[in-house]
Amino acid sequence: MTSTADDAVRLRAATQADITSVVALCKVSLTKTYGAFMDPERMRPWTDGTEVEDYVARMWRRMTVTTRDEQVVGVVALDDAVIDLIWVKDGFRGEGIGSALMDHAEQTIGADHDEAELECFAPNVASLTFYRSHGYAEVRRYYEAASGIDKVVLRKTLGC
Repeated sequence: MTSTADDAVRLRAATQADITSVVALCKVSLTKTYGAFMDPERMRPWTDGTEVEDYVARMWRRMTVTTRDEQVVGVVALDDAVIDLIWVKDGFRGEGIGSALMDHAEQTIGADHDEAELECFAPNVASLTFYRSHGYAEVRRYYEAASGIDKVVLRKTLGC
């Protein structure tokens, strides 16, 4: 287990026992973030259905969580060289937790790959700003039919 700059916040591999907490964090975060620009009907499989539960059940072994006082306050999921998701619990943003998760993701990906990639909804300005501040650059955009929204693909060369 490694600690971030704040010793009260810990990074560790997710465990099966974290699934419920990670699902709750993802549902609240995506509702708050995506609700600002996405049609609620298109979000319903994630907010009211089992998409989040299914995703976390499938991906938890590839997740790292941050905890404070044993509470999951952040999560990052990796799929090979792709940062598949990164969420920080509302109320804990701006404390360096997202940056710690990003640094961990890049170190993990960088062990086997020269580049890291991620996607973000184009209207999600706060996340795009965060990714760009960490050195990610847009490589393309595409329309995602399921959401009805453009997505931005960003990439960063690692190890330079």
